[in-house]
Amino acid sequence: MNCKKITASVLLAALAAFSPTVSLAGDGQAADAAIIREKEMTCYQYENGGFRLFIPKAYDDLLTTEIVKDRIGGVLYRVSEKASIAAAKHLPYDARGAGWLFSIGQIDEGRRRELLCGDMSGAEIFARDANGQCYVYYHPTDVRYMRENNEAMKRDQAQWTMLNEWAWTSVRTDFIQANHLETAAYDNSEVGMAIARAAYKPGVRYTVSTTEYGPIEPKGFDAVPFAELLLQNAVYERTDAEAPDGEYVVLAFPDEGLRYDFFKLQDHENYVREVRQDGTETLYKAIFFYGSARASAVMQDWYDALAAQGTK
Repeated sequence: MNCKKITASVLLAALAAFSPTVSLAGDGQAADAAIIREKEMTCYQYENGGFRLFIPKAYDDLLTTEIVKDRIGGVLYRVSEKASIAAAKHLPYDARGAGWLFSIGQIDEGRRRELLCGDMSGAEIFARDANGQCYVYYHPTDVRYMRENNEAMKRDQAQWTMLNEWAWTSVRTDFIQANHLETAAYDNSEVGMAIARAAYKPGVRYTVSTTEYGPIEPKGFDAVPFAELLLQNAVYERTDAEAPDGEYVVLAFPDEGLRYDFFKLQDHENYVREVRQDGTETLYKAIFFYGSARASAVMQDWYDALAAQGTK
């Protein structure tokens, strides 16, 4: 299965499934406990330092579940298909990573910010805990399915598909429930990476301006609260729509010849135009999965806070 960077439609379904599952009182708490009891009967539990990963009993013999005790790179678990690993041993080339389905890792706040500044293809932040630790679902971006020959490939295709569907649709939800976590997701599009660099990466030169007022280059300004509003539980997806007319707030990177125009026109407040140094334009639309956030309103607040600080 070739798992590409997550899309808005996939993330929407995922966030719907990954709603916070641990309630503080009442019927919600009883329902959560009932879900865990059911999992305990139908799954094997793999424990690692207080964490639990559920593997359905029907799949367990098909899988190799590695508990990463030393947590190299923050990884807690790594799960692969046994048959692909076995087939890889007979191949005349290096087939490391054969059968890999997913890994789950834990990262701290600093690492989360660092990762969001660059391309996170093959990794999705999906949860966090009360201590601010985040949890990452790592997955292949190429095919890891292997067999000794084409006949075996065709024979076992249904098994491989079944395991991938489970890995992609159920693992994160089960992990959240089993470990008393809450849902968390962050955009990692080109827009998201630019916002993250401005707020999180030291030494990045950027400016914020509007169509009415000129650019402000921050000095000692904390942009993290604005970035969090723009990135958390959101995705910026490319759209073929026409760029709207009207006023906008600009996040620009002068050293890179790059800017992002956040449109303020009513009903278009979540449209963002990327303009590169060569004149190439790409239009994005921000989708926020909880609440009614407006990207341009957050950027306007970012500009107003800069102006109030007097950093022109």
